[in-house]
Amino acid sequence: MRMARFGLLAGVAFVSMAQTPAGFAASEIASQFVAASLPNPTINRVIICHGFACKFRTVIAFGPNDHAQLRKIMAKVTGPEAERAAIARAVAWYEKRIAPEAGTAGAKARSTASGDPSQIDCVESSLNTTSALLMLQGLGLLRYHRVEPYESRMLLDLAHFVHSTAVLTDLKTDQKWAVDSWVRNSGEPPDVRPLADWYRGD
Repeated sequence: MRMARFGLLAGVAFVSMAQTPAGFAASEIASQFVAASLPNPTINRVIICHGFACKFRTVIAFGPNDHAQLRKIMAKVTGPEAERAAIARAVAWYEKRIAPEAGTAGAKARSTASGDPSQIDCVESSLNTTSALLMLQGLGLLRYHRVEPYESRMLLDLAHFVHSTAVLTDLKTDQKWAVDSWVRNSGEPPDVRPLADWYRGD
């Protein structure tokens, strides 16, 4: 999938726009949604991109029952490692939740089926997963991590293959973590690993 990383621009609703690391991250995240001609996600409404290059867009409404499910998944987290495991479960739940409305239950790992509305490319996956992470953050369910702009890598040994992933930062260590849903089938927990390892393709 030959996709370029989106550019940079304005603010997002979930966090302060002060020029702190969190504020700067929020600005970059918002720019990625703007570049895809998408509104910023909120805890109550997201737009799911699918079909490659956001050819198809599905509005999904989230309500109190959805938020309760996410709170249940994220409950009893006692540290960063446990929170990352819970985040992976929450993203898997999120994908199952949106699938009936978006028609993406059959989205396959590493799909290259451009134009198929049931499939998702890696940039769409990064945006959709970032929306899920922002929902967790907006609900106050992330104690040990901050949501970051999605990142992209280029693997020269694969004919300039570009791949993207959603990203978190560990607030205690400042280590960045990839939350890569594109390498898993719809509804499966994403691959969560250090971003430095992800960049190497390990």
